[in-house]
Amino acid sequence: MTNLKKGDKLRRISDGKLFTYLSSDDSDDENYVHVEEMLVPVYLPDFEKEESE
Repeated sequence: MTNLKKGDKLRRISDGKLFTYLSSDDSDDENYVHVEEMLVPVYLPDFEKEESE
């Protein structure tokens, strides 16, 4: 998933909950990002970008 911008909505695949993308993680692993709703980085492959209508 590329080209994420601050404020983009990400839907967690396991339960459908929406999260708001903030930024990439400072680590070297591009699979982890920060979302507004959680204090710890989340694993990006567990999410899909919610396309706005």
